[in-house]
Amino acid sequence: MLDHLIKGATVVDGTGAPARVADLGIRDGRIAVIAAPGTVTEEARTSEDATGLVLTPGFVDPHTHYDAQLFWDPYATPSMNHGVTTVAGGNCGFTLAPLNPARPEDADYTRRMMSKVEGMALKALEEGVDWTWSTFGEYLDALEGRIAVNAGFMVGHCALRRHVMGEDAVGGQPTPEQMQQMLDLLHDAMDAGAWGLSTTQSSTHSDGAGAPVASRHAGPAELLALARAVAEHEGTQLEAIVAGCLDQFSDEEIDLFVDMSAAAGRPLNWNVLTIDAAVPERVPRQLIPSERARKAGGRIVALTMPILTPMNMSLGTFCALNLIPGWGEVLGLPVPERITELRDPRVRAEMLRRADSKEAGVFRRLAHFGRYVIGDTYSKENEGLSGRVVGDIAAE
Repeated sequence: MLDHLIKGATVVDGTGAPARVADLGIRDGRIAVIAAPGTVTEEARTSEDATGLVLTPGFVDPHTHYDAQLFWDPYATPSMNHGVTTVAGGNCGFTLAPLNPARPEDADYTRRMMSKVEGMALKALEEGVDWTWSTFGEYLDALEGRIAVNAGFMVGHCALRRHVMGEDAVGGQPTPEQMQQMLDLLHDAMDAGAWGLSTTQSSTHSDGAGAPVASRHAGPAELLALARAVAEHEGTQLEAIVAGCLDQFSDEEIDLFVDMSAAAGRPLNWNVLTIDAAVPERVPRQLIPSERARKAGGRIVALTMPILTPMNMSLGTFCALNLIPGWGEVLGLPVPERITELRDPRVRAEMLRRADSKEAGVFRRLAHFGRYVIGDTYSKENEGLSGRVVGDIAAE
């Protein structure tokens, strides 16, 4: 007897085969039969009519930051609502482990960094996570058996540096002994089940105090040493972010990505390939690392989204506008001071100049914010603004 029968679903099985309408039976948690509608004769304990609905394998989200959220939200919402059943965490060099037990203040530093770089609520990080682990394996054990999605986590380069170097992780270079300690920590983490290594050198990533995060101070030799450590563990990967991910890679960044993937003998993915008809030269440039890595024995995968990227933004909280060069300093001020600054024509002119400069990368589009059309709104004060142009609203 089947445990459950789904009738009349449009099945997209993930193999590349055309979609087809079928009945699907499940027994003991596994697919037992897929057959033409009405041809499954075996009885089922429960059934449902899925006519007009699409049935697919669960989606894999390769770039998430659910490292903390899973402690208070085991369903990884809203991802599961959209059919995601596997999430990859620990991206961009940011993880909650390992933590050095000799420095309890490291947990607070990590919370404030995560709050800044990923826009997480500090209070949620303080109250929703118990922070009782030291090793990466202990972090994984804390999640074991309490989450409703499949989850894998890379080891964050920032956590490795902070664990070994303390405050010197920001601005300092490791001694040979400290470098070996980082390698040992990385090996221990991967032995315990970590999925590989993630790192960032992106100019948009600053810690809670506004300083560049720890991994941004690492040189190529350090990154390649860590990549070679990843090579010793099967089934692992690299994830890396550099400044050029936001616009176009420099020659040095292309060399670094290719060398890291080749040294590890593992795929390296980066986020995010932005496709823009206004900058047609961007995509060919951003795919050069992938072409060169194939010849060098590595593999580089560019993550992208097949949609125009929507953004939820509020001038009352940290948002994409804060990432425009020169804007974070103004938008991060207390509201009364922020209003005073924004009333100054010179400040506004300088902000617009920085937003339209090459250093803004993909954020240059935000320099033309006045042309944006408001999508969904969530506060009572903004009712009736959906579908309107920001510039028109500002003029009013």
